[in-house]
Amino acid sequence: MPLESQPYRVIFEAEWNDIPCVDYPLTPEKWVSESIRPLAGTQVDCLFYNFCSSDGFVCALDSGPILMDNFEKLGDAWVWRYRENTKRLVAEGANPPDLAVEYGHALGIKVAPIVRMNDQHDMFFKYEVSQFKFDNPHLLLGHGKYVDWEKGSYGHPHRERIESFTWGMFDFAHAEVRARRLSVIEEFLTRWDQDGVCLDFDRAPWFFQEEGRQEDADLMTELLVDVRRIADEQAARRGHPMFVHVRVLPTIEASHRRGLDVRRWVEEGLVDGISPGAGYLPLLLDLGPWLKLVEDRPCWIHPCNNHWKTVKTARAWAKLMDHRGAHGYYLFNWGHLLHGFDENTPPQSERLGTVWMDELHPDFYQTLHEIADPHRIAYGDALYDLEAHPHGPIAGIDGEAHRHFRGIDAIELPVTLTVGTHTIRLPFAEDLAGAEARGFTPQITLRLKLRQYTFPDDFDVSLNGILLDPATRTTRAAFIMDNDTWMTYPVHGEVLNMGDNTLTLTVSSLNPQMDVTPSLENVELEVAYRGA
Repeated sequence: MPLESQPYRVIFEAEWNDIPCVDYPLTPEKWVSESIRPLAGTQVDCLFYNFCSSDGFVCALDSGPILMDNFEKLGDAWVWRYRENTKRLVAEGANPPDLAVEYGHALGIKVAPIVRMNDQHDMFFKYEVSQFKFDNPHLLLGHGKYVDWEKGSYGHPHRERIESFTWGMFDFAHAEVRARRLSVIEEFLTRWDQDGVCLDFDRAPWFFQEEGRQEDADLMTELLVDVRRIADEQAARRGHPMFVHVRVLPTIEASHRRGLDVRRWVEEGLVDGISPGAGYLPLLLDLGPWLKLVEDRPCWIHPCNNHWKTVKTARAWAKLMDHRGAHGYYLFNWGHLLHGFDENTPPQSERLGTVWMDELHPDFYQTLHEIADPHRIAYGDALYDLEAHPHGPIAGIDGEAHRHFRGIDAIELPVTLTVGTHTIRLPFAEDLAGAEARGFTPQITLRLKLRQYTFPDDFDVSLNGILLDPATRTTRAAFIMDNDTWMTYPVHGEVLNMGDNTLTLTVSSLNPQMDVTPSLENVELEVAYRGA
């Protein structure tokens, strides 16, 4: 049953697989308070919830095991809480999918489970390894080369290579693997009155031994055909649409190389929604090819933003995605009590300690109350934070293998500032003329984060070919006993374009007393609206 109209605008992905880590005993009432309360009264109209990690689940399924339930002894207190809180909820008749559907629908929003098509957490933490993986190493990508759950990825002999963090993932060339994933998807769709399912191909985007084999892509498409059939059968049975949403790599081509023939999925009506990327490429994601792919089709593009952001940073991303034509927003890993800050802590994106919902700073969920209204955020302060390293580098080539793994080669930072000219794209989506017509005075600040910069380094900075006056710039070390420096310029709005801008650094000479070359690590463009 294909969808005839856009079913949702703001997707909130709830990483509820972590909720059971909290203090024992976790009651059903506490679970609902922590899991559902953040969404009440917000603009979120679709809830994607995740209960899986590696090959286990923090709920009771007939088709998959409870996470870590195959270990008699555990080596960490939080792991014990993780497993035993889950089992306690189930024993009390509060199986988390029951709660998700009941309370999500009570809020009037659509509800769908996330099924991670592959997951690599068990390669870094052995207690997550399922008994099925222990018993079936021939179904894994590393079979015949490296499978060592005791040493894990840290013991791989070639940690600079992608296979060092993919070896324990499932190889979808095997019919048993595809059947195992399909059984989980089918149970979620048939056992509970969901509104569909989200297939997360991008949580760990590697599925076959090689890239670029059409026969592999055909196998994955066969799996999607089965998912579509089950969803349509349930839609007819339940009398309401059942959507199939997929999260894939940032580009159509990169997805296809991994065996995800998204173009065919759209052409054959197998999917209703697509989120390109896992949010590791928020500002530089090119939506053009995706929007063209779904043009005049009942399929919707929801770009993804990964990990909670301050309100100003979230606004900038939302404005930019709206300018590029996105149909909505996908907020992934947006935060819960494990990554919170309390009412006495200034808003920040850095991870902090456990904070219960009733202790959170009000800023934490503000984005959920405004992001879907472009008029509301149009003249709100915004911070364009250009991504550099979006994820901690895997050992080896400074994260190069990890970038290829996630298909985020479009990231342009960091830039080594050798003598010469260096340019990067700088997106911007502020209606400055409209702001001024409404009595605002936008104040714009450009900040460059430089590593190993020293005063004798001589360079100029330009925006769209217009030189920024070096006399107006200020510098300050991020920390006095550190190698990072923030360089700040005031910027006149007339030098900026709506859309992409070109930032140019022209290096004339470098400090001859330094044995290292400075680099541009990050760029921020902040807009503060004053007046009105």
